[in-house]
Amino acid sequence: MDLIDQLLGLHTETLNTGQMIARAIVIFLVALVFIRVSGMRTLGTQTAFDHLTLLVLGAILGRAVVSAQQPFFPSLAAVLTLVLLHRVASLITFKSHFMGKLFKGDPLLLIENGKFNEKNLRRSNITKEDLKESLH
Repeated sequence: MDLIDQLLGLHTETLNTGQMIARAIVIFLVALVFIRVSGMRTLGTQTAFDHLTLLVLGAILGRAVVSAQQPFFPSLAAVLTLVLLHRVASLITFKSHFMGKLFKGDPLLLIENGKFNEKNLRRSNITKEDLKESLH
């Protein structure tokens, strides 16, 4: 256990380069497992719900890599909790149309019959150029 403590810098005031590298490797591997637990929708969709989850996970995991003041294993536990909550919310929104609308909002059709839907582009604050760029 002392080796893991020293390798990850679990009880130090500052982290050295090797400890940050070790933390980055552990965080990468654990995050990969957590993303697999969360399911593909975390990376496969573009809803605010999914982006928020990724943003919070990135913030917690990033601090766990570079900050000796950020508790390492409790950070991983917090991320696992968020991943599991995301998974549960995904299942709920899959089963319930009402909850899906509550969590994700209503989808807007931006292209219809090969033509831009100007009204929905304006409602979304998306330009034709933004949409074309996203489609590439």
